[in-house]
Amino acid sequence: MTAYTTPIPPRTPAAGLALGLFLRAVLLVVGSGLTMAAFGLWLMPGASQLPELALIKLGLSLFFLIGGLCCITGARGGH
Repeated sequence: MTAYTTPIPPRTPAAGLALGLFLRAVLLVVGSGLTMAAFGLWLMPGASQLPELALIKLGLSLFFLIGGLCCITGARGGH
C-alpha cells in the first residue's frame, strides 16, 4: 500500500496580514454599529412607552453595548 502526499505551500506573511486587517476592520465596524444601536434604541421616535417594553429595551441595549465594546476591544489586537 502506498500513500501519496501533496506538499502544502507555505502561507505568505502578506496573506496573513491582509486577513488580520480585514477581520479587525469587520470587528470595528460591527462593534461600532452595535454600540450606536444601543443608544439608538432610546432615541427612536414613536416607540411605545410601556414599562414592559422599557425593560426589554434596557436589556437589549445593554446586550448591544457590551457586545459592541467587546468587538471594539477585540479589534485592537494584542495590545
